[in-house]
Amino acid sequence: MDDRIILFKPRAEQAAEENLRDFISLARDSLTAFGSGLIFDADSWDVTNFVRLKRRNSRSSIRFYGFPSGRGQKDSCCLPQPFKDFAKAYCRYDYAMCAYTTVSSRLAALRSLAVALEETEGCVTPIKAGLGHFNRACAILNERYQASAAFFAGVELKRISQFLVEHRLCAMPLQWQNPLRSPTTFERRVGPEFDASRQARLPSPSSLEAIAEIFRTAEKPNDVFTSSVCALLASAPSRINEVLSISNQCEVEEFDPKTNQQLYGLRWMPSKGGKAQVKWVVQSMASVAREAVSKLRAISAPAREVARWYEQYPNAIYLPIELEALRGTSLISPEQVSAIVFLNPLPNGNQVERGSGWCRKQGIVEHIPYDPQHKNAPRFLFADVERVITSMLPLNFPMADQKNNLKYSETLCLTRLNELTEAWGTYRGVIVLPDTSYIQKQLSSQRRSLNIFDRFDYSEPDGSPMKITTHQFRHFLNTIAQMGGLSQLDIAKWSGRAKVGQNSCYDHQSDRDVLALARSALGDPEKSAGHVASIPPNSLIARDQFAALKIVTAHTTDLGYCLHDFSMLPCQLYRDCLNCDEHVCIKGDGVREQAIRQHRQETQVLLAKALEALGEEEFGANRWVEHQTLTLKRLDELHAIFEDPSVAANAIIQPSGVVPASRLEQLLAHHKIVKARELQSSAIDDPNVQRIESEEQ
Repeated sequence: MDDRIILFKPRAEQAAEENLRDFISLARDSLTAFGSGLIFDADSWDVTNFVRLKRRNSRSSIRFYGFPSGRGQKDSCCLPQPFKDFAKAYCRYDYAMCAYTTVSSRLAALRSLAVALEETEGCVTPIKAGLGHFNRACAILNERYQASAAFFAGVELKRISQFLVEHRLCAMPLQWQNPLRSPTTFERRVGPEFDASRQARLPSPSSLEAIAEIFRTAEKPNDVFTSSVCALLASAPSRINEVLSISNQCEVEEFDPKTNQQLYGLRWMPSKGGKAQVKWVVQSMASVAREAVSKLRAISAPAREVARWYEQYPNAIYLPIELEALRGTSLISPEQVSAIVFLNPLPNGNQVERGSGWCRKQGIVEHIPYDPQHKNAPRFLFADVERVITSMLPLNFPMADQKNNLKYSETLCLTRLNELTEAWGTYRGVIVLPDTSYIQKQLSSQRRSLNIFDRFDYSEPDGSPMKITTHQFRHFLNTIAQMGGLSQLDIAKWSGRAKVGQNSCYDHQSDRDVLALARSALGDPEKSAGHVASIPPNSLIARDQFAALKIVTAHTTDLGYCLHDFSMLPCQLYRDCLNCDEHVCIKGDGVREQAIRQHRQETQVLLAKALEALGEEEFGANRWVEHQTLTLKRLDELHAIFEDPSVAANAIIQPSGVVPASRLEQLLAHHKIVKARELQSSAIDDPNVQRIESEEQ
């Protein structure tokens, strides 16, 4: 590939049509991005050697088709001309300026713009693109994709609009802004939206338990491999492509004199800018990670032996000792072909037909014509079989990771072809590094084949299919680290991040988690400092105890806890808590128990004085006798409960049979009192009453 940078310079005096022709001609004839042998006029470009995601074995292609654009879509059509040539030129030119690894957003933007132009224009060309077309393209993206995918495609639309203006490829200059909003980030950790986002990004507790049980009981290679990879993902916050690229010699063990413990870690190569490191595994997961590495090493041992063979003899087929004698043979039989290619014979199958069928599928012709009388006679060239098998070596062999200088023979997760697939025969001398799509299908596929949860008959508690994504492990461990109080720098290093600010995207602590953390730190000098560390931990009542009483809010009083919601209504029984049905007491609360006992003694004295005043017929004494009698009754009941050994400590005591007066009843009683006082006042002021009193005197 030519590394020269060729810039397209439009001519100001030329029309947009001429600039578009020059731009397409430049991309077709002068640029070498995606290889100098690229067929520009083809409707699909194979760009596997240029645009390749890490740990993906599938081929990468750029398809210049409209919606729907997936492979195998019979009703999809090519993009209309001349927009198709512009799309090709734009993709090639953009890659030449800055190499990219994903093309989905870019193609979605181009397809949506083509549809918008086709709806209103007879000739679909970027020259006629205007504000209305870009707005319509955004609406199409919003209809066809989820919010996050539509937003990133909208970002690409913005780049396309700027490109058209800067290079004079549109008839009318336009200043267009992307109206689509970026994916929602939940700064507030409360509400149903945050809970839904948290649930989508974190694995369910039942799926984690299922993976742990499968890891212990799995016996088949595919189940052992998948569960072991999940065990490593659960041991340290990692990306799946990092786990699949881990070295066979990844284990590190050191003795820590400070803690007097043996530390266990894994050598790690972060894939997004982080530096090579040792990821230390917490002690509770060290044995699990060690066992997972041991299982993966046992599965990959035969494949690494094959890889070492091809490192020494890249053009010679790998054969076991029992088949080494066939290497010097010119012609081999179909049965010998089957033994060379496949590891295990079919249990009840025809090895002759298996070998012949494989040769036909691979395009290997018979060197000697087929004879029905001698079906198993040698008729295939050994050299043809050897050529096909050696051509199946992975891309860039022997290097599995060119950047980190890792060979296939040194990887931990290497397998032989089809070794993890029960339905197909395992190849004896072909190796493959399982990719991320294989692991994801094993954990969440619900279509053609059963995933690992289905094979072990696991489902969610509500009966729904169980599934998990590889990235949910990373979100889960980061959230656990946040809840455990690990510093942001340590979390970033543990996760292999280059920027500390990226931690927030993986922090899914809810308000309940933060509240539980605050409660655990209350009164604990090791977890808190200042006044919080000195607060007695038993001065608060657990929220679940109040929740059982349907409590919305609560605050402390001298005698217990008031459950009244002051946001709805002021207190109607101020300082008369014992005669209120919204007040509770706690048995075992020494301070408030003592206050209740003292209040009982004071009430007994007050009741005696009220009775004495009633005997002297003082005005209003009867009301005080009634109130103090009821209060003393409540206090006697509480005192009996405090002295009752059958009532457990910390029991919540709420008065029963208390029916507080309604606001209307309170208002009527108040009016009666006011009226009585007015009558008394008027009687005192009446002169006739005064005359009678004087005559009596």
